[in-house]
Amino acid sequence: MFDCDLHVHSIRSTCGFHTLLEIVSIMKKRGIKGFALTDHGPALGTPRSHFSVLIRRVPSVIDDIRIFKGIEASVMTVDGDIDLPVFAGVSYEAILTGLHQHHAFEVDPGKKTNTHALINAMRKNPSIKIITHPYHSAFSVDLDALTDVAVETGTALEVNNAHIKADKIEANSLARMLELAKTKGTKLAVNSDGHIFHEMGNFENAIEFMQRFDIDIQRIVNRTLKSTLAFLELEA
Repeated sequence: MFDCDLHVHSIRSTCGFHTLLEIVSIMKKRGIKGFALTDHGPALGTPRSHFSVLIRRVPSVIDDIRIFKGIEASVMTVDGDIDLPVFAGVSYEAILTGLHQHHAFEVDPGKKTNTHALINAMRKNPSIKIITHPYHSAFSVDLDALTDVAVETGTALEVNNAHIKADKIEANSLARMLELAKTKGTKLAVNSDGHIFHEMGNFENAIEFMQRFDIDIQRIVNRTLKSTLAFLELEA
């Protein structure tokens, strides 16, 4: 069990099923101490106004659960541009970014382009904290190069429970990423990518997959509320 889940979608994402308060209740019942609300960026249909209200007006704690105000932005170009709505005077607490099947990546453009896009995104946008599902079966990525830059930038790479459960991963690629992360000291985030109640705060498939790799628990940034706050550079 990990204290925090840093990848959760609400009803504001076109693929989510629950309101923020419903998610708080779900997480409390699961014993989760904090979660990041990371709805998809505007390129996948989430209204820009949602993010303005989220980062300006949503409380940081609801019913003793820490709410990290975030987004799962999409990489839009090989140059590393992301669909991150920016608002003067306020900032996100948890920016996740990954490749999704739309715009320049509606059809897999190939390993070289995918890798450059993710690397450029990390270097161009230092506020990115986590790269989501970089072993997605729809996109081939040079994980050796990606783990190098993740170490360089302090970015965590995600082990995504929902993608493992739904068989949306290239298993050999995830295994390769874990081996490289173990060797290089790359940070990891183990997340649910929950879209509905039984997925949220659920890490069992990710934990099962990781067991044979003997990953140092200290590599996992969301292992405790304290470690999560430190990784996100936030106060309690």
